[in-house]
Amino acid sequence: MKARVILTTVISFLLLCAVVAAGLNAVFTVTSVKAEFSVSSEDGEREAAELKQKLDGFVGKSSTFLDEEEVAALIASYPCMKAEKIQKHYPSTLEVSVSERKEAFSVLTEHGYAVLSDDGTYLYTKQDLTNRAGGENILLSGLDLSLAEGQKTDDKALNEILTVYGVFAEILTEARANVVSIAYEPNLAFENILVIQMREGIRIEIATSSALTEEKARAALNDESDGYLARSDGERLCGCIRVTASAENVVRVAYDASLN
Repeated sequence: MKARVILTTVISFLLLCAVVAAGLNAVFTVTSVKAEFSVSSEDGEREAAELKQKLDGFVGKSSTFLDEEEVAALIASYPCMKAEKIQKHYPSTLEVSVSERKEAFSVLTEHGYAVLSDDGTYLYTKQDLTNRAGGENILLSGLDLSLAEGQKTDDKALNEILTVYGVFAEILTEARANVVSIAYEPNLAFENILVIQMREGIRIEIATSSALTEEKARAALNDESDGYLARSDGERLCGCIRVTASAENVVRVAYDASLN
C-alpha cells in the first residue's frame, strides 16, 4: 500500500512537471527574431539575406532552452560575418546584431591567397587579390602564419602590421587605396624592416617595427616632416621614406629621392 502511494505521488509529480514544462514552452516560445546587419559589400548583403532566413528558423523554439551558442555557431558559419550581439528577450524575442568583417589583406599560400580581415581574422582563400567591397587587398609577405577559418591569427609580425595599418586607416581613411603591399623583412642592422609599398611608387621603411610601432607609423605619414603627406605628387612617384628610432627612443624620419 505504501509503495502504491509513493508510486502515485511520483507519477503525479511527473505529470505536474510535464504540465508546467508545456505551459512554459507555450509562453516562452520565440515568435520574433530581430536581426540587424551592418554590411559594406554586395556579397555582404547577399549573405545577410541568407543568414536572416536561417535565423528565422529559431521561431517556434523554446526561448527558455534556446542555446545562444547555437545562434553564434550559425553566424560563424559565414566567415565574413561577426556576431556583435546575441540576446534573448523573454518571453518571445531573439535579438541579433551582425556586422560584416572587412577584407584588408591577402597572403599568398600554396592554395591561393588567404584573405584576412582588418583585425587579422582569416576569412577564406581565393585565387586573386580582389576585395569583395571593391579594389584589391594589401599583399602581405615575409610572414609564417597558422591560419584557422574565422579565427584571429596571433602572430607577432602580423600584430605589428595591424598596428601600422590601423594608423594608416585612421589618417588616410582608406588605406587600401594607398598601400599596395607590406613585407616583413629580417635585417642585420635592425631587428626587422617593414617595407610598405605605396601605390604611387614611393615606399616606406619602418625599422624595428616591434618598438614604438604606432609612433613610427604616425611619423611615416607626418605632413610636417619628411613623411608621406609632406611629399609632393612628384616626390611620391619614387624614393623611400625611412623611419628609425635612436637609442633614446626618438623617432626619426628621412626621405631619400634617389632610392627606388
